[in-house]
Amino acid sequence: MNRGFKLIVLLALIAGLGPMSIHVILPALPSIKSDFNASNTVTQLTLTLGVITMAVATIGFGPAADRFGRRPVTICGLILYTVGSALCVWSPDIQLLVVGRVVQALGGGAGIVVARAIIRDLYNREETARVLGQVMSIIVFAPILAPVLGGFISEILGWHAVFMIAAAMGFIALAAVLPGLRETRPSTAQAQSLLQVFRAFPGLLSTPAFVAYAGYAGCGMGMFMVIAGGAPFLIVEAFDLPPSAFGLYFMLLTGSFFFGTLASSRLTERVGLDNMIRIGSTGAALFSILIPVLFLSGAHTPWSIFIPGFAMGLCHGLAMPNAQAGAVSVNPQLAGSASGLMTFTQLSIGAGFGQIAGMIPHDSALPLAFLIATAGLGAFLIYNVPMIFERRRSP
Repeated sequence: MNRGFKLIVLLALIAGLGPMSIHVILPALPSIKSDFNASNTVTQLTLTLGVITMAVATIGFGPAADRFGRRPVTICGLILYTVGSALCVWSPDIQLLVVGRVVQALGGGAGIVVARAIIRDLYNREETARVLGQVMSIIVFAPILAPVLGGFISEILGWHAVFMIAAAMGFIALAAVLPGLRETRPSTAQAQSLLQVFRAFPGLLSTPAFVAYAGYAGCGMGMFMVIAGGAPFLIVEAFDLPPSAFGLYFMLLTGSFFFGTLASSRLTERVGLDNMIRIGSTGAALFSILIPVLFLSGAHTPWSIFIPGFAMGLCHGLAMPNAQAGAVSVNPQLAGSASGLMTFTQLSIGAGFGQIAGMIPHDSALPLAFLIATAGLGAFLIYNVPMIFERRRSP
């Protein structure tokens, strides 16, 4: 097997654990709510507090990867992920389950940050977008399969079994990383103290291009988190379908995102990184706005979310790898810090949309539909407006 392909598969494995932990629990949320007799808001914390924790963790893991190296940070994260998953298995109440999700998410944040930093260590700006597209094409199988598997496993074996699988995946990833991941941190990063690396954040945030790339990543994830956080309840409560139905519908979104990232890895070097984001952000915004239009016209069916969602996911797949590559390329010497800050922004905005989606009423699809459109339009604006200032600033 080609060494480059082995690295891509390994990076996809460690970076995919975080997204898998987010998506695998989605169909099980109604069962968790019922078993613990918890409210929607408290049950939603098992999703959104995990995402928020992962976001905060990336702020620390990014600078740590620049200071101490990519390999030790990855190993530390995988250990935390595995321990947290095991804790979720034996949770006797909703409070301990939330704690386990926090520990799991803390570890899952390391792989997301380090994988992007390693790719930027080894490739230039345009190649980074291509390789990130390849990695994401593999990673996306986690959110494609996880909701379906999570739905059927929780129905047949109970939701505890979902976390048994997550713990096993963490152990497998750790066993693969120990002999298979070498250090790639640039020598120029060795002289920086951890405090100096953290001081890079204001500089990144004052750069319009970084704000545009990271902001798109956040609102782009928000489009998916609205559906991930609200649609499981909507499917059960408004459309009277079983939890496994959500997993099957959600495959449309994640599947189209897969094809979008696959196309991105082949088109970016010819079309250009920024052009790909413009195309993707425009298409995703238009299709997200179509969702409330369909419900207002009387099409009250899950297909009014998931058919436009299919096209939305395809467009988002074209843009997301390029937004991530652009963010970590603003200052290549601080790729770890930029990856951490960008991931923090992405997950924080996504978690905010997801929590709102879980708290709004689910007896009607309209509130969720308008929230999806808000995220899609926000992704378009937060990328295109700062880039106007970036173009004016460039000589």
